Amino acid sequence: MKRYLIYSLLAGMAIFYSCKKENSNTNTALQGNYKLKYFTSNTNSTITGSDGEKSVTTSDYTTINNLGTIAFDGSNLTTVGVTYTINAVAKGYIYQDNLLLDSSSFPFNFTIPPFSSVASYQLVGTDSIYFPQGALTTGLGGSGNIQYGASGGRYILNGALLTITQTALKDSTFIASGVTFQMKESAVISIVMEKL
Repeated sequence: MKRYLIYSLLAGMAIFYSCKKENSNTNTALQGNYKLKYFTSNTNSTITGSDGEKSVTTSDYTTINNLGTIAFDGSNLTTVGVTYTINAVAKGYIYQDNLLLDSSSFPFNFTIPPFSSVASYQLVGTDSIYFPQGALTTGLGGSGNIQYGASGGRYILNGALLTITQTALKDSTFIASGVTFQMKESAVISIVMEKL
C-alpha cells in the first residue's frame, strides 16, 4: 500500500499552485531549446485514521539517465523523447496515537518510457509560469502525454540553466474497513534544463 501511495501521489498531481500576478505580454525570456538535465522531488504522504493510526511515507530523489529535449516558443512547450529513471528509497513510518510503532524503507525504482507532448504556457510576472492544460510533471506518473489539469510554478533562468519548481498538494478522504482516513499528499518538484 505504501508503494501505491507514492505512485498515486506522483501520478495524480493535478493541483499545483500558481501565483496570482499580472500576465506578462511577452514569453521571450524562456524561448529556445533545452536538454533535460534532471528532476528533483521531495514527497510526503500522510494518512491519518479516525482510530488514531497514522502512516507517513517520504521520498526524496534526483532522477538519473535523463534524456530528451524541451523547446519553448512564444506560447507552447514541446517535449521530445523525454525519459528518466528514478532510483531511490522511500521511507515509511507507522504511528498509533502519535507513538512510533514501526519504520521501514523500500526501493522506489522505475523508468519513464520516452514521451513527447505539446502544452501551452503563459509567463506570469517575471518569475512564474502557468500551464493551462498541465505540463512537465504530468509525465511523472507514466505515459507523460496525458494532461491532468492546470499547473504552475516559479522559474529561475541562470545563464544556460532553467529551473522550474512546482508544488503539488492533495487532500482527500477514504473509508477502509469501516475506518475513515484522511490522506494529505505534498510534493515539491524541480525540473532543471540546459539551453542548447
